[in-house]
Amino acid sequence: MAARMIRGALLLVAVCALPARAAAQDTPEQVVQRYYDTFRSGDYAANAALMHPGALEELKTTVSGMAALPGATEEPEFREMFGVGTLEELRALPAQTIFERVLRNQLEGEMRAILATSQVQVLGHVLEGPNAAHVVYRMKMDFGGQTLDQVQVLPLERVDGEWRVLLTGSLAGMMNSMPGEP
Repeated sequence: MAARMIRGALLLVAVCALPARAAAQDTPEQVVQRYYDTFRSGDYAANAALMHPGALEELKTTVSGMAALPGATEEPEFREMFGVGTLEELRALPAQTIFERVLRNQLEGEMRAILATSQVQVLGHVLEGPNAAHVVYRMKMDFGGQTLDQVQVLPLERVDGEWRVLLTGSLAGMMNSMPGEP
């Protein structure tokens, strides 16, 4: 009888804990808001941590393919951006590190100042099955007196129960048009 009561109590505790645990997980909207907050703050490591691992690997494959082009690793910009001097050293870097270095290189300076003052308003999301979401957001940015105001969509996918950002269609398309690793 006591064992049955203990099992019943444990089951009740487990059932009551489930909604609290599920509520603690980030929504797609919260992930996208944090994603853009990391751009504004310049925290590229935190930005990369929000990316889908497959998207990071896809970027690494594309960057490695570009670096394999004749003379690419001889360019000073290559060494400056990636902090390595050879294709082999680049391939040895974790995909997340490559992503961070690309962001840092492309988004510092004037673009960083523009991003720091940008505004992102997350409007909502549309689910595509249980593990894919498309988050709709409005972004306002000021480019030297010109205001850019666009509504855009950012795709996310669940990985191990957490939402992660995928490459956007335009970025993925651009990457797919570039040479891959030999």
